Amino acid sequence: MYSLRPWTDRDDGTDREISSAIYPEYREEPNHPAWFPAQQLGAPREAASRYVVVDSEKDERLAYSALWQMRPRRYRFDLAVRPEWQRRGIATQLLTRITSDARQLSATGLQARVRDDKPEALEFIRRRGFDESHRMGAYRIDFAGAADVQPCQQAFAQLHDRGIQVTNLATVREKNSHYLEHFHQLYSAARDGWPDPDPDRSGPTPLPLARLKRWLDEVQLPEAFFIATHAGRYIAFTSFFAIGTAVHPEYRGQGIATLLKAGSIAEAQHRGLHGQTTSTASPAMQSVLAKLGYKRTWSEIRLIKELRDDT
Repeated sequence: MYSLRPWTDRDDGTDREISSAIYPEYREEPNHPAWFPAQQLGAPREAASRYVVVDSEKDERLAYSALWQMRPRRYRFDLAVRPEWQRRGIATQLLTRITSDARQLSATGLQARVRDDKPEALEFIRRRGFDESHRMGAYRIDFAGAADVQPCQQAFAQLHDRGIQVTNLATVREKNSHYLEHFHQLYSAARDGWPDPDPDRSGPTPLPLARLKRWLDEVQLPEAFFIATHAGRYIAFTSFFAIGTAVHPEYRGQGIATLLKAGSIAEAQHRGLHGQTTSTASPAMQSVLAKLGYKRTWSEIRLIKELRDDT
C-alpha cells in the first residue's frame, strides 16, 4: 500500500534519489564534467506545489511530483516514479493532482520533459494531451577516442590572428570592475534565437543581473571559463563546467564558437580531464559539437499542453 501526500522538509533529496534510480547512467565520473537535463529534476524551493508518494509500510519514497511557474501563467512540472513501482497508476494520480493545481492557479500552459529513450513515459504523456515543442540533444566526447587534438591546441591562436582575444572569467573579475555588466550585455544579446520550448509571444523575459551574478559566482574553475573579446567588447563565451557556449548575434557564422570550444577542449585535456557530456537544443551548436567529435546519445523532449480552452 502507498499514500500520496504533500511534500515536507523531511522529503528533501527524494527527487535526486529517485532520479538516480531511473537514470543510473547519471553518475559522477572523475575528470568527466557533465550536464544532464534530467539531472535537474527537482523544482525550486518556491514551487507552487509538491507531492510525494510513500510506501505505507516501509516509509520509503516511491515517487514525487512538483509544479512551478516559469513565467506568468505558464508552468512546468517534474514527475518521477521508481522503476519497480511504475505501471501501477501512481504517475496518473500525481499528474492529475498537478494538473488540478495548475488549473486552480489559472495556468494557461503546462510543460513536461521526457527523454526519447523512455518510450513508455513518452506515450504516457502524449496520451494526456501534451505535444512536442522541441528537443534538447545530449552529446558526449571521450578524449581517448577523439580525433587528433592539434587543431584544438591551435584554436585560440587562430582567433588571435583574427583580432579576437581570449581571456577568462578569473582575469576579467580582477581587471574589469564592470565585467558583470559587460557579460550581462553579451548574455542578453546571445539569447536571441535560442530555442525555447515555450516561447513568450511578447519576447524573452530579461535575465536579472543578480541571477547571472549568482551563476557566475558558482562557476568552477573561473580560469577555464573563456570569454572572447573584440575591440574590448565581449562577443562569445564557453565553459566546460557551467552555462555552455554562446556567441553574440553580430559575430555568428564566423566559426568563433567552434574555435572557442576547440580551445576549451585542448585546455581540458591539458588539465587531465577525460571528456565531457553536454546538452543543447541549438542546431548551430549541435553542428559545432559534431564537428569537434561529440557523439549524440539521446534527446530530452519538451512537450506542452495548453490549458486555457481544455476542459
